[in-house]
Amino acid sequence: MNRLKEIKELKRRAEEFQLENREIIGKYTMCELASIYNGIGPDSFPEWLRDVISSLHPSLAVVAFIHDIEWHESDGSKEKFAESNARFKTNGYKAAKAGYGWYNPLRYIVMNQARRFGNLCQLFGWSAWCSPCQCAVCRKKCKSEGK
Repeated sequence: MNRLKEIKELKRRAEEFQLENREIIGKYTMCELASIYNGIGPDSFPEWLRDVISSLHPSLAVVAFIHDIEWHESDGSKEKFAESNARFKTNGYKAAKAGYGWYNPLRYIVMNQARRFGNLCQLFGWSAWCSPCQCAVCRKKCKSEGK
């Protein structure tokens, strides 16, 4: 899918599912969002691996979208770190419930994966949360500031 079409669809789904902190999306242009969003998985993973994980968990793409924007705006605080990871789980549950009926086992599989990913971010994501963002938006900003 074309990257900008993908971002447009993620924005639409965030609104449709009434995900927490979806307002954060409005701070950025479509091109900036395309640079910030990297799929499911940390920046340290190779792109091919994030693509595989994202293709295995398409229901959580919109959740990762908001999560990536939050991490882009990281202030390095433990409180915001924990909030972002808890929100991944909450938004994952909302996405699962919006996508699958109570009778569909996929609903519970997606909910479990959201819980797992949120826990993995909480356990292993602190150094990434505290490190400077390496997305194209931040690189451009640093270049313009002469850093």
